[in-house]
Amino acid sequence: MRDLPYFKFWCQKVIPLVYDDSLSYYEVLCKVVEYINGLIDSDKEIVENIQQLRSELTIVQEWINSFNYEPLLKTVEEMVQKYLTTGVYFGLTDNGYFCAYIPRSWQNVKFNTTGLDINVPLQPEYGHLVLSYN
Repeated sequence: MRDLPYFKFWCQKVIPLVYDDSLSYYEVLCKVVEYINGLIDSDKEIVENIQQLRSELTIVQEWINSFNYEPLLKTVEEMVQKYLTTGVYFGLTDNGYFCAYIPRSWQNVKFNTTGLDINVPLQPEYGHLVLSYN
């Protein structure tokens, strides 16, 4: 970006034609110039902030490029092997049915729910999940 200079102006002072509280052309021009010069100042501040952010971004980019991800990836892989392959996860199928995702290592565990006995009044345990091991 190029450095913007302040706005300068020259104006011939004239006697106002109407004597009231309205601003003269010279006063309006002064306010416009003051506003434009304020915009130039804020533009310079924005450029400085962008340059500072770019320098900080290069520092972050260097940190990212120099970071060693291998130990972190190994730890994540160990945690996945340890926890995700040994747990049971519950969810919904595409049809909206409740289902359990069981790991292959749990082949000896049978899943069932408590049933309803017609001869016995409704039990609070009805529909609970039951795990049995063979």
